Amino acid sequence: MKKITFMLGSVPYGGQDVDTVIGIADAALKKGHQVTIVGSGDGTYGFLKDQRASGAPHAGKGFAALAEQGAQIDL
Repeated sequence: MKKITFMLGSVPYGGQDVDTVIGIADAALKKGHQVTIVGSGDGTYGFLKDQRASGAPHAGKGFAALAEQGAQIDL
């Protein structure tokens, strides 16, 4: 098992960064790795309840699902 840490400092709906972190973290957790996601600066907005952009995947739900799978979330 590996320990993987993601540093997320970009806004949740300004590009593909958040979707990429959620996808890779999900795959890592399913393989049994330990995942930590650190939100910093603008990266913390994706963790706000009900934060959502029209037509985009819901970042908050994605992070909540990762936490339920055992990911550690640090803000």
